[in-house]
Amino acid sequence: MKRIITFCFLLASFSHIHSQQSADKALQYINENLSQENLYILTDKDLYLSGEALWFNALVFRNFTISDLSTNFFIELYDKNKKQILRKRFPIFNGVVQGSFQIPESLSEDIYFVRAYTPMMSNLSEDFQYIKQIPIYNPSSPKKLVTDKSSSWSATVHPEGNSFIVGNQSKIAIRLHNIGIPPSQWEGYIIEKDHPEKKITTFKGLDENVGVFSLTPEKDKIYEAVITDNNGLQKSVALPKASEKGVSLQVISEKENIRYKIKNTGENIPYYTVIANMGDQLVYKAKVNQLKDSFQAIPTNQLINGVLQLTVFDDKENVLVSRMCFVMPQNLNISFPEVKSETLSTEKRGFNSFNVKAIKDVPSYSIAVFDPEDKKSLLNENLLSSLWLSSVIKSKIDRPTQYFSEKRNIDALDALLISEQWKMFDWKEIISGKHPEIINNASKYISYKGKLTVNAKPAPQQSLIMFVEGDKSGNQVFQVETDSNGEFLFDNMIFEKPIKITYQVNGANAALKSRTNVYVHPANTFIPLKKELPTIEGYQLVDRTSDSSQPAEINKIIAAQKAKKEYDEKIITIEEVKLKAKKKNLKDELNNKLSSPLYRSMSEIVFDFVNENQSAAGSQNILQWLQGRAAGLTINYENGVPTPYIRQAKANVYLDEMLTDASTLTGLSADNIAMVKIIKDGAIGMSGGGSGGVLIYTKRGDMKPVAKANTLSEMVNLNFFVMEGYNESEGYPDSDYGNSELSKITSDYRPVLYWNPNVEIDPTTPAKVDFYNNDTAKKFRFIIMGFDAEKYTPVYYEKLLP
Repeated sequence: MKRIITFCFLLASFSHIHSQQSADKALQYINENLSQENLYILTDKDLYLSGEALWFNALVFRNFTISDLSTNFFIELYDKNKKQILRKRFPIFNGVVQGSFQIPESLSEDIYFVRAYTPMMSNLSEDFQYIKQIPIYNPSSPKKLVTDKSSSWSATVHPEGNSFIVGNQSKIAIRLHNIGIPPSQWEGYIIEKDHPEKKITTFKGLDENVGVFSLTPEKDKIYEAVITDNNGLQKSVALPKASEKGVSLQVISEKENIRYKIKNTGENIPYYTVIANMGDQLVYKAKVNQLKDSFQAIPTNQLINGVLQLTVFDDKENVLVSRMCFVMPQNLNISFPEVKSETLSTEKRGFNSFNVKAIKDVPSYSIAVFDPEDKKSLLNENLLSSLWLSSVIKSKIDRPTQYFSEKRNIDALDALLISEQWKMFDWKEIISGKHPEIINNASKYISYKGKLTVNAKPAPQQSLIMFVEGDKSGNQVFQVETDSNGEFLFDNMIFEKPIKITYQVNGANAALKSRTNVYVHPANTFIPLKKELPTIEGYQLVDRTSDSSQPAEINKIIAAQKAKKEYDEKIITIEEVKLKAKKKNLKDELNNKLSSPLYRSMSEIVFDFVNENQSAAGSQNILQWLQGRAAGLTINYENGVPTPYIRQAKANVYLDEMLTDASTLTGLSADNIAMVKIIKDGAIGMSGGGSGGVLIYTKRGDMKPVAKANTLSEMVNLNFFVMEGYNESEGYPDSDYGNSELSKITSDYRPVLYWNPNVEIDPTTPAKVDFYNNDTAKKFRFIIMGFDAEKYTPVYYEKLLP
């Protein structure tokens, strides 16, 4: 990774720095081997209807700039009971990833959770993975979601640097932890427990998250904060007992410098080491032999915006005190592209056109235009708040966007950081060499590790010839060499849909071929979620009654879908009705073409994916899609793998009439399947098994409905394995009212008026953004995102137009 900060080394006295630098080395090891990545994800909507597609655009960051570590992005959907509904994998290009997934139409109305992470993130604390609740509505469900307008809170008290020392004035943050709707105003006062009638000092909430006051504690006195909100709710919280001796740290973040002052009351410490880090990068180090009653300065001219942690160690590398602050909160460095309106209309379905000029060194933008009545989550979280704050602080913050708005309160942000502790790593653990186990390597794109065996033993230094089927460029032949353990690696591959690879050992005779096997597994893959899902906030699930109403946003989606359905019915040609009568014959013909005589049965059930729309695109595994579609067939999970059972007996699984393991089908896209057949009884093929089976037939190249082409495996009778590819992302639906047929839709309540996660920018020609208004929007929320990697600066444009 290109270093974003020039190291600043400063001596606070005239002595030399000792050679002991274990904290430095520990931080360097983390930076090089266990660097924490963070995600910002923008979804096209805040809530969804079952059966809809969810589109997203994500940026991957590390140390407050675009990450160059991971090239794979995993996204999953869970229900509130932590059952995984689906999972997808997409490639990351230059820190940016875009994709979509289909929400199953069968989902009940409830709160669900989107989880996203990179391979490197899966090795580290799950606290830094992206987990966000989304409401999914289904009007046919027996229960419905209603908003929960209750309000509750608790409070905690945090002295600066977590040190509270007798006779030493401390800056103290009061942190409100809100559940539900936070109070609009709150205030409080400090009392001494033995004299509650006397108010020592008072304070007011700077915002809904935090307040601040100063106090000089006296020996043996116990203090309490009494807090009252605008609804009259009052609570008390005890301050920590003041220590008679200790080390304190005072920090002031200014535009030109970060100033700090260390005080020691009664501790015998030969010298102090001061380290400042941003993320896992060292930005400042000083050794202090003699404390002075004056501030030391860290220049900010070589730093960037972001949270900085300042830590003071003793001579034995023990942490004495630490404090977080924000670098240059007075001067946020943000790039704004120039946006010029060519045509602006808030009329019903009016045409709008904008020109967006390029910013040097920013090759592309993500651009979206929303109806402001629907996309309200941007008021709570956006690119800036995620990059600069939420990526470091994992506790709940109400409206973090407020700390980076034009009217931001920098004192509130500073108090918020006083109330938090650094969570990206623990100094004691990393200095002692305690590191998490690496499960997922950050290998480039799709990577598979393989092992060749002959007679069930590893086959070292062998030449393995492989034939790739189904590639867009046609069949390919390549050769790999196994190492001393019989292992090999496929790396840095980018493809969609599974690829079948047949293989043989170079020069092997027929007898050896039958005893040769290749076992492969991905170098990085999905990792089960260990921690519990967050508590659901803002919603309750209640019984649906006959007079139950839906949220206005859902009514809009339902109305738009109904209008689109009417449009489709008008446009679809009558010839489609005629085709339905032919489908049975087409299915039989396809079955005859694909199936060998040994793989047929009088009792078979056939699903035709070539001539019929089976609506299987939303299923992450074809076996899951089969659940409930054939009597007597059930799908159980064994070690997380969907496994078919027919009449309580485990069924065999065949891929192109080759016996395989059920795990082989994980990630096999429905787009790559020509036919699925279920045989409930009798022997199948040459296996002699009498428990029936599930047979999956893949498409053969650009397969036409009744065509069948021989595969390499059929031609040369080779063994094969399958490598999963990336999931495909659907194109975002366009509403072009220049199309006369589309203009016949009776209503248009689209919440998203324009969505393009990858608008390539020509330095000489502005990018054009054209879109049509819906039926009701009177303003447009215009969002442009990107990142200037040369200047380490976010590109963010958010305006309400006109």
